Amino acid sequence: MAARPSPQTERVVNLFEHLAGAADEGMTLAEVSRQLNVHKASCHSMLAELLRAGWLLRDPVRKTYHLGPALVRLGREAAGRYPALVLARSEMAELSAATGAHCVAFSVSDDYSTVVDQVRSPHGGGHPMPIGTQFPHRPPYGASIAAWSGPDVREQWLAAVPGDVRDRYRQALAAAGQRGYAVGLHILPDLRLQELALIVRSAEVRSTRLSQLAQALTDELIHTEEWFPISLAPDRAYTVSHIDSPILGPESRVELMLSLVPRADPMSGVLVTDLGTQLCAATRRLSTALAAEG
Repeated sequence: MAARPSPQTERVVNLFEHLAGAADEGMTLAEVSRQLNVHKASCHSMLAELLRAGWLLRDPVRKTYHLGPALVRLGREAAGRYPALVLARSEMAELSAATGAHCVAFSVSDDYSTVVDQVRSPHGGGHPMPIGTQFPHRPPYGASIAAWSGPDVREQWLAAVPGDVRDRYRQALAAAGQRGYAVGLHILPDLRLQELALIVRSAEVRSTRLSQLAQALTDELIHTEEWFPISLAPDRAYTVSHIDSPILGPESRVELMLSLVPRADPMSGVLVTDLGTQLCAATRRLSTALAAEG
């Protein structure tokens, strides 16, 4: 059963998102009220409590609210869980600027990947992925993780792939590991994705219906050879969904997966290779830096 939404919590989250984007300008009470679509009196009570906690500061002259010093401590605690992310942030910004693609960072566990940071470009494609979005490592998803996992984990992932396409996936994983980056292509029909989106948003959705459609999409995706290509023809046009490359830690463990999400327009295999090469160079630098810190 899905958790009920909490409007009060959503307001606090939205407030911090807006303040993070406002940088040095901050926001006045009237601006907060307008952005959150909440009466000033309700906003004032919320802001007063966040001020007491040190999560916000208020400029006494301009009367604007800003992110507070208590968040620095929380940020340090969170950063301690993701040492590779601290190193990666500036590289992600440079990659996004150089390639015109969004750059997304995923933490990796045994069963799923989680979006932990992203640098967005006005030229990138796809839709924003909120921090905390999780993707299971069930075929065909998690292919990039499997490419840089140990033999046991890789074979366990491949065991869930239908036998008629398993060898092709094994070749694609090996090829991705050798070149240092994996490529995922857009192939699902837009109407099928729209149908899934409508079902997810429906308040009357039954979990069985969602599961059935998700399984149908998964089966369609995993049997489409062009989703996770073994190689890229230089002169062929590709519509790229994402390009992944790992930051590796001790024993070649994936500490963080970086992903470029370029524009949705078709691009040549030469350009895809160039993007992948830039990403791979960055993740190898970060892997070296992480090893030096350890």
